[in-house]
Amino acid sequence: MYDELSVSFENPATDPLGYDHVEGKLYCGRDRVELQFKVRDRAFRKTPATVVPFDYAEVEKVEYHSRWFRPKILVFQTRSPDKLDGFPGASVGRVELQVIDVSRKDAAKVADLIRFKQSEAFVSESESRLSRLRQSDS
Repeated sequence: MYDELSVSFENPATDPLGYDHVEGKLYCGRDRVELQFKVRDRAFRKTPATVVPFDYAEVEKVEYHSRWFRPKILVFQTRSPDKLDGFPGASVGRVELQVIDVSRKDAAKVADLIRFKQSEAFVSESESRLSRLRQSDS
């Protein structure tokens, strides 16, 4: 199993003038998930990249949809919807990321990696809670 994984995406513009074109990557690190993205809202204006960190406990669901002759979509849903306020097209803590061709194999693995990291976090939290209970009983 991989410890780190990243999936690149590019969501096309939502209107004919090219506003709200988003490109970036979803990075799954050792301790957290980062959504790194740039929004192109004008043709010649460059905006800095935005990095939004999420703990694995904040991630509610990740699904990869791969259909024939359709864009490959990675659905990322979080329990903290306010963190996705700056992402164009986000709706109540959920974003749909159109995966680029190079990242398709990694996108299929992301959901399993996040579930694994969430289970590791749950086990470590349970162990720390048990150790605190044992210390208070002694």
